Amino acid sequence: MTDRERALELLTRIVTGNEGADPGCTARECLVALEGLGYRPTEARPPAEWKIHGTAAKPPADLLRELRADLDAKAERAAAERFGDDAA
Repeated sequence: MTDRERALELLTRIVTGNEGADPGCTARECLVALEGLGYRPTEARPPAEWKIHGTAAKPPADLLRELRADLDAKAERAAAERFGDDAA
């Protein structure tokens, strides 16, 4: 049994066994049980901003322009194949 399966089994047992219990108490019980399995909560961090970076030879705008042109060309080919198959 994997750690994930053990944790799910334990949480299922706690949640189904605590009908009508205080939700805060149940949450604390779940956290203590997970900590007993080795889980250590970490502080949440804001996600890093995603930014496309260019290469030494191409700035980001040129790179995006080329990617867009490739995507448009693939879409046109797919549309031609789809409509070509329907006409036959």
